Amino acid sequence: MVNERTDEETSVYALEIEVLQIDDSPPAFNLQPAVIPNKWQKATRSATRASSSPRGEAYLSYFQQLIDELREKHRFTKAKVAFAQNWYSFPAGIRGVSYGTSFAQGGRVRAEVYIDRQDRDTNKRVFDSLLQKKQELELQFGSPFTWERLDDRRASRVAFYRPGSIDSDEQTLAEIRSWAITQLLKFRDVFGPLLRKDLEGPSGS
Repeated sequence: MVNERTDEETSVYALEIEVLQIDDSPPAFNLQPAVIPNKWQKATRSATRASSSPRGEAYLSYFQQLIDELREKHRFTKAKVAFAQNWYSFPAGIRGVSYGTSFAQGGRVRAEVYIDRQDRDTNKRVFDSLLQKKQELELQFGSPFTWERLDDRRASRVAFYRPGSIDSDEQTLAEIRSWAITQLLKFRDVFGPLLRKDLEGPSGS
């Protein structure tokens, strides 16, 4: 029985049976696949179920509510599935740029614009260009950023932090989630037009 085999090693196919007849020939059966295994969906379900620890369940619940609100209320993303991990990133609609939020080390929560165009020198040039506009960007955002060039890594980020932990109570987590959503929307509004102009304009690549 199918219901007795629901492990990740089992793939289920659904077939439709057609009865074909040409002129006066005898009827013949033709099998057409209606459903075939979707490995991405199976991997997604597996990753979601990996939240076996209380902390994993807390991450899953927190980020599921976050992406649902961003999708349904703000049309910020089309994402529907959260995972049992301490971060989530969203494509900015600009190659090599994403917006993200995470529970970082040191009891902090981070919102960020993350730059990774698959080339270290390019990433650093984009970062340095943004840094030259530091005063303008921070004025639009309404707060100073933490400018993280990350010279020991390929990517770079511009971040904004607040205290917070996934171990907080539900009310505090709701406040953190509201904060993160507000910052992601502000990052999109402040950085999106500038990065789109610089990276996707006539001289962008």
